[in-house]
Amino acid sequence: MQPTDSAGSRRNFLKKSSLAAAGLSVGLDAIAAPDFPKMNNHTALADTPGLFNLHGQVKSPVIISAVDILRAEGELFVRVTSKDGLTGITQANDRMENLHSMLNGMMVPFFTGKDARDLEFLVDEVYRVKSHYKYAGMPFWNCVGHVEVALWDLLGKTAAKPVHALLGKPVRTEVPVYLSSLTRETTPEQEAGDLAQKLAETGAKAVKIKVGGRMRNTPEDEKRTRALLPQLRNVLGNEITIYADANSSYSVEEGIAVGQFLEAHEVAIFEEPCPWEDYEANRQVAAALQKVKVAGGEQDSSVFRFKDIIQHRVYDVVQPDLYYNGGIIRGYRVAQLAAKASLGIAPHSPKADPLEAPFLHLASVLPNLEGFQEYPARAGKQPAWYTPHILVNDGKLAIPAGVGLGITYDEAVWKKAEKI
Repeated sequence: MQPTDSAGSRRNFLKKSSLAAAGLSVGLDAIAAPDFPKMNNHTALADTPGLFNLHGQVKSPVIISAVDILRAEGELFVRVTSKDGLTGITQANDRMENLHSMLNGMMVPFFTGKDARDLEFLVDEVYRVKSHYKYAGMPFWNCVGHVEVALWDLLGKTAAKPVHALLGKPVRTEVPVYLSSLTRETTPEQEAGDLAQKLAETGAKAVKIKVGGRMRNTPEDEKRTRALLPQLRNVLGNEITIYADANSSYSVEEGIAVGQFLEAHEVAIFEEPCPWEDYEANRQVAAALQKVKVAGGEQDSSVFRFKDIIQHRVYDVVQPDLYYNGGIIRGYRVAQLAAKASLGIAPHSPKADPLEAPFLHLASVLPNLEGFQEYPARAGKQPAWYTPHILVNDGKLAIPAGVGLGITYDEAVWKKAEKI
């Protein structure tokens, strides 16, 4: 599954031009490649600094006394509590509604009683114990990811530091965003008009639109795609960066044809052209295109699989979801692999709520963060029960500065919460 010589030359041109533009050519060397596998090598945890040396940064044990799933304000939350009475919290994503039995059955008994400073070991060990690996996949790692993110919040609060300060030296304090249209139900005229209005409101300089039909491509889907790009360029002009997401809509032949159409309209990134599990199909599309970068990986939840994806140049940009893929640590490991191969990473995170916080903390320390980052174009009004709100200012999102994940919740939320 090796790229052709012409594809390799195209890859080298893309990576050099993009990294030079971002000023990252030196910084990428600072991220070492991970050593796989590591899961059974941790015997003396306090003597094993790992990626983040949490024992060195947090001097006293942080014993986990409880892991709870709570329902409040129409949302689910995962809350961890230490024996000292501190809590770490993450809002749960939409997948958790169908997964909380797995989290209660596997994650709660495993993490309870452990020292949160051993987090790197624990994230690997929960996969091994009691043959949990037999449940491997997004549902399992999504459960792990929620507990892991909540534990980072707890560790940050214990150390009185933002999570990004525990992860490493920040390379940015804000990230530029693209406004992500999450619908295929608009006409080209409606879509261009809506995005133009949102660009004016937010100061953003990039958008992402949907092409194809989501794991299908009907004649109607194709007609909309072919009409949408000219309409966008006519309304938005040539200065706005455009990304396009196919959500696995195309065959190889269709993906190449649509990719060339996108190139003709100067689209910068073409996301998941072929079925996401068909890595060879996506690699062939990427190899055939000369200008647009092909991105993918939001559905993947194996760091080993990401290693293969990167080694075989399936994508030009990898997009792990921090929750689906098991949390911040495993997202950082994917970034390491991408950095060694001089590829960019743009974690999947179409959020405008507390679920965006872990992504922003990780983004703060990644030298190889690729391009603009995702923010929903049609984000609604954010509720009053948490601060700060995740809002775009002059086209950028600020990295949270408060301790832990930097999100403060109204205590009234927890007084009326239901334990699941």
